[in-house]
Amino acid sequence: MDDVTTIERKPNVAIDKAVLFSMRNMPLLQQGTTYDPLATAENLWVNIKVYASGGENALHSHGGEDHAFIVLQGKATFTFGDGRTSVVGQYEGVMIPKNGLYKFVADQAENLVMLRVGGGVRTATGLNDLTPFGTPKDVVQKTSFADGEVKVGNAVKNGETAKVRIYARGKYFAPD
Repeated sequence: MDDVTTIERKPNVAIDKAVLFSMRNMPLLQQGTTYDPLATAENLWVNIKVYASGGENALHSHGGEDHAFIVLQGKATFTFGDGRTSVVGQYEGVMIPKNGLYKFVADQAENLVMLRVGGGVRTATGLNDLTPFGTPKDVVQKTSFADGEVKVGNAVKNGETAKVRIYARGKYFAPD
């Protein structure tokens, strides 16, 4: 793999039977972020996110889902809509209810690797209309910045996700 080749994971959809997924051998980064699907069912989706630095730097909320972040590597400082902050480290997590405002910044000592689990009441049924990261599009359309603007993942004000992804050659999370 060269430094900038994008590695794409396809949504792993559980429609009528269980699916298995792994977090092993996720490429680490020099710059940018990854947001990869692990498994998706109609009302629950699981992703893995990797941040070289930065984070999701603008307050935003998800109007269509409750979700949790579980830190697998590194640490992040979360800031909530009421002004509270909390450092979340390895093997710790944060549960964010639907419409809860938050942002976070990764500690730059090492890549931040987080498991993200989301679920919610859908306005559509089925799994035919998913984002590349495996979340139903009817859920993502209800995500907005604190100023009410619809949140787009690679918006400059969203931080690290706006940067070009550069992989850290030969470095992986949970290598075999």
